[in-house]
Amino acid sequence: MFNSFKLNKKSGFTLIEVFAEIAIIGIISSIVMFNLNSFKNEQSLKNTEIDIVTLLNKARQNTLSSINSNNYSVHFETDKAVLFTGSIYNAVDVTNEKIIFDSSVTIPISGGINLGGGSSVIYERLTGEATDGNIVIKLKSDSSKQKTITISKTGVVSSN
Repeated sequence: MFNSFKLNKKSGFTLIEVFAEIAIIGIISSIVMFNLNSFKNEQSLKNTEIDIVTLLNKARQNTLSSINSNNYSVHFETDKAVLFTGSIYNAVDVTNEKIIFDSSVTIPISGGINLGGGSSVIYERLTGEATDGNIVIKLKSDSSKQKTITISKTGVVSSN
């Protein structure tokens, strides 16, 4: 008598349960990927800022040390910064030291290079005085994320 009332119970997952789990995993994965991409871009901005400050300080130090009896300068474009010898930038000079920015970082065409009308910071030999102004670098994906690198008349470099 009791055997006839026994329920036939099967174990396993239904198709709806499997789809629900796949949807939850997909949502969580997309949130994680978005946050990782945002973190990567912000790190690229910080690393580019450090690279530019380091390059400017190297140009100043080389100039103050009168290496090869020359002054050194740094030229800026939207996607790179270039350390060069002398006061006049020559793009094809093999001694140029280039820093190519990460593809997520740029110097804006409008308002990104504020160096008294030019696009180079030129350090004066023996005094280390420089073209004063600032350079703004931004994320291409989020222009509210930016860093400003300031060069004083005395050649000292600072950033925010």
